[in-house]
Amino acid sequence: MDQSVVMLTLDQIAETIGGRVIGDGSIKIRSVNSLAEAQPGQITFITSERHAGLLSGSKASAVMVAVPLEDVHIAQLLVADLQSALIAVLDLFAPHLKKPSVGLHPTAVVDESATIHPSACIGPHCTIGPNVAIGEETVLESGCRVGENSSIGRGSYLHANVVIYPNCHIGNTCILHSNSTIGATGFGYYPVEGRPKLIPHNGGVIIEDGVEIGANSCVDRAKFGNTVIGAGTKIDNLVQIAHNVIIGRCCLIAGQTGVAGSTCLGDGVIMAGDSGASDHITIGDGAIVGACSKLFDDIGPGEKVFGVPAMDVGKARRINVLTRRLPDLATRLKTLEKQVDQLLAEKDNR
Repeated sequence: MDQSVVMLTLDQIAETIGGRVIGDGSIKIRSVNSLAEAQPGQITFITSERHAGLLSGSKASAVMVAVPLEDVHIAQLLVADLQSALIAVLDLFAPHLKKPSVGLHPTAVVDESATIHPSACIGPHCTIGPNVAIGEETVLESGCRVGENSSIGRGSYLHANVVIYPNCHIGNTCILHSNSTIGATGFGYYPVEGRPKLIPHNGGVIIEDGVEIGANSCVDRAKFGNTVIGAGTKIDNLVQIAHNVIIGRCCLIAGQTGVAGSTCLGDGVIMAGDSGASDHITIGDGAIVGACSKLFDDIGPGEKVFGVPAMDVGKARRINVLTRRLPDLATRLKTLEKQVDQLLAEKDNR
């Protein structure tokens, strides 16, 4: 269901995002939709010229393009960078949800030693421990828990049921989605008298400014020192970040990825979905780890790796091609073995 009540003309959209209209700029737009599903009153987009032919069957009122299209029956919004423009237009039509009320909900439990800025919002059934500090305009939705000696900076947003353990520090303008957990004890054991004994994790977690952490993701506390998530890094849902991991600035960590203890990621690292990194390794600035890949050794800046174990992506592709040929190669090998056996038998009978 379309939740947006915003109505803008195509000319207004173009002026806002710095685009140019080709066709009727007075058309009113209420939202964005895909090429196949767009209806009258909606704007769609074409990311590749090869999809232009599909536009003839679309019911959209306008289309966003990076290159003008010929013989198009609807208005076009010409932009320099399609993906960037799409983000801007989606922002224009984002649903206007009710903002949480400033202040403490009556059901919130707040320790008397906690410091909460008057402009912050503490929702229903939140629990704020001793010596906690919460900055201005920060929002804690219902059921959040912030442990002793932890802090949350200015303008951060914690969705429902986020748990912050003691001695964790969240920066400014961070977003933590529902059921994410920051600062749980790491998975570190040592066998003592035949049984695994938990190694104390006495450190904390530092999440720098502008970090986003997806739903049901976990960032474990350090044994000593801190687990660190660098500024601007974005972490997807269902991600595990182990104790003493250091993640650099503006990294992208996709869903179901796991990073084992004491591993260091440089700035701008990308780890695709269901990838993993072993403990105590280093991933250089700007490196890319492909989907479902498992990394066991250091990789340098800018390297692109894929596979299990992860290796240079070019080499991995060649191996994959050869792997797909294995059944045919096995058949050919058996044929050759029979021919060799026959030749040897003929030689012995001479």
